[in-house]
Amino acid sequence: MIKVYVFKSLPPFLWGYSRDIRAMWALEECGVPYETHGLDCGPKGLLSEPSFKELSPFNQLPVIDDDGFILTESGAILLYLAEKSGRLMPHDLQGRAHVHRWCFTALNNIELMTLTILFGESTWHLKTLPRFLTPIDEMLSKQSYLTGEDFTVADILMVGVLREIRKTDILGAYPHLEAYRMRCQARPAFVKVLADYEDRLGIPRGSAL
Repeated sequence: MIKVYVFKSLPPFLWGYSRDIRAMWALEECGVPYETHGLDCGPKGLLSEPSFKELSPFNQLPVIDDDGFILTESGAILLYLAEKSGRLMPHDLQGRAHVHRWCFTALNNIELMTLTILFGESTWHLKTLPRFLTPIDEMLSKQSYLTGEDFTVADILMVGVLREIRKTDILGAYPHLEAYRMRCQARPAFVKVLADYEDRLGIPRGSAL
């Protein structure tokens, strides 16, 4: 059974933004048995313990332990879970390449800007983001998910990135993209994961939505 290290405490401004949600969502979608191991956030939390740094050299979550195989980074974890389970990933080489492409797009291009918008560090990203969101919005007017009609781990990563700007008015300009985000978040696996996440943090229902 996979052990997944997740947050059990966070300051309110991070509720619903932490990347352990992505790993939990993938585990649920892939049907992989798992158990959670909750850690506290903050300079005096368990993330700063030397024993945790042995698992995660950058002191970040999520981390998974698959019978002694330790893996960090949400993108790598999602791709590993898809490979392990045979779900959320096409079986043909070109189909898999498209999933990888969209994973990299979400993490390397779009999240570069959504994170800075979330933390208010820069404004130039607001001018650059439409370069990426406009063609994706147009594409999603013709198909349900990033690679077509099948939900994949790329969609989990993309929605995770889009959630970083969900409380701004940015996505309102991209109706197909916003409908896509809401469609993905309506999936039973996400609903369960978010409820478990809120319970683990001890926060009211809907606080992380």
